[in-house]
Amino acid sequence: MTTPGNSPHRYLQFKGDQLYSRYIQEDIPATAAPARPPDPGFLNGKSHGSYGALLFHPHWKAKRKEILQRDMHRCVHCRSDKDLQVHHRQYHFIAREQQFRLPWEYPGHLLITLCESCHSKGHSKYKVPTITI
Repeated sequence: MTTPGNSPHRYLQFKGDQLYSRYIQEDIPATAAPARPPDPGFLNGKSHGSYGALLFHPHWKAKRKEILQRDMHRCVHCRSDKDLQVHHRQYHFIAREQQFRLPWEYPGHLLITLCESCHSKGHSKYKVPTITI
């Protein structure tokens, strides 16, 4: 398992001593080929690589719909049916590809439905773990 001290990545720092759960690649060789070719026609040059842009991808929309249906369109914490979001319970960093797993590639048991309020409270209280695979 990779730790912040022996990783080719650096953790982002925010207020306090807690480490943010995402990595930023340092010193990417100019000759390195992308591990996964971009989906032509989906992401334009400005938003390519943006996590937020991936949430508009048809694969994520389908996965999100599946999770919402499974959780009966209710927040699993407070049972609200307003402002629902799908939360990743952990993130996977694929070491051999040097990138994170795409949002829709996670198994269903790692995704849960939360309302915007519970999702925000959860992220402020807990760190989503990043697993290196």
